[in-house]
Amino acid sequence: MNMMNQIPYLDLITAPAEEPVSLAEAKVALKIDNSEDDAFIGNLIKAARVMAEEFLKRKLITQTWQLQYDNYAPSIVVLPKGPIQEIVHVKVIARDWSEEVIASENYYLNAGNENLHFEAALLGQIVQIQYITGYGAAADVPEPIRQGIIAHVINMYDNRMENKGMPPASQSLYEKFRVVKL
Repeated sequence: MNMMNQIPYLDLITAPAEEPVSLAEAKVALKIDNSEDDAFIGNLIKAARVMAEEFLKRKLITQTWQLQYDNYAPSIVVLPKGPIQEIVHVKVIARDWSEEVIASENYYLNAGNENLHFEAALLGQIVQIQYITGYGAAADVPEPIRQGIIAHVINMYDNRMENKGMPPASQSLYEKFRVVKL
C-alpha cells in the first residue's frame, strides 16, 4: 500500500444555520424596501458567502465537517476550512466495522488551530475526524468580511446579466483574513 498518495474525503455534516449578512441588512444596502426580490437577494447572499469562503480558505459561520481517510491517517492532519472551533471526535473503524473513539488526550490542535497532531499515524479500515469550524454566529464574523459580502451582493444585484466575479472592494476587505499557505 502506498501511503504517500493518501487523499482524504471531506464531507459537510451540518451546514451553516444562518448567513453572515441578513436579508434586511442587504436590502438596506441595496436601498430596497419591497419584498419582490427577497428570494433572489437571499440567493445572492449565500453565493457571496460561498465565494468569500473559497477566497478566504476558511468558513465563516459555524458548521460541522468530516475528514475521512481510507486505511490510515498521518500523524499530522491538516484540517481544511478553519478556523477550527473544536474536534467532535476521532474514530477508527476496523474491517469488522467495530469503532474505536480515540480519546482527546491522544491528539491536539497546533497553535494555529489548523493541524491535528497524533502521537503516531492511525490505522484502520476508515479513520474519521469530525470537527466544527467557522467564526461562530453571524455576529462573530469580522465586520470587514461582512462588508465585503454586502459589497459583493450589491455588485451581483446591479450586474444581474453579467458575471463580473468578486469585486475588488470585497477582495480588499477580505485580504487580511485570507489564509495563505507558504
